[in-house]
Amino acid sequence: MQHDGKPKPKFKNPRKRASKLFNQLKLEAVNKSKESKPEVWNVPFKVGDAVELQVLDSGGVDNPQNKKLDKIRGVVLGRENRGMDTSIYLKDVLFGEHVERKIKLHSPMVKTLKVLEEGFVNRGKRKGKRVRRAKLYYLRDRKPEETRVTKIQKANDGAYTILDDKRILLTDLSR
Repeated sequence: MQHDGKPKPKFKNPRKRASKLFNQLKLEAVNKSKESKPEVWNVPFKVGDAVELQVLDSGGVDNPQNKKLDKIRGVVLGRENRGMDTSIYLKDVLFGEHVERKIKLHSPMVKTLKVLEEGFVNRGKRKGKRVRRAKLYYLRDRKPEETRVTKIQKANDGAYTILDDKRILLTDLSR
């Protein structure tokens, strides 16, 4: 109480007020990003699915010469939900080497997401069933054939080509 008998007005800590405001701004940014890219966010996928992402080639979004889209394929090992830093871990085998990528889904470089096969890691009797783990890090120790999504073929002239499941030529890697 003050000397004049009126209660002292209560103000929240400035740090708490700023934190609340910052959280609201982050939430608005996430919602704006989701509305601007429905071809990424409206695609239901789960851990263990084989997915294909179309990503802008290096050079940035504002680069006028950058019209080329790269296709990144892989098995989803895990998903991290962290607001604007929401990302997925993709694993594939290229040229016999394990390749693992962490891709941020809110990035302006990511254009589309497509599910190639649901429940890709389950083969045999459990094919197509859901995976019972949130993170599939144990696939890092498995044989390359179990997580290979991209099929690469070497031609007689030494050029490498990426094929999809229907054996249609997608990309020439001989550059």
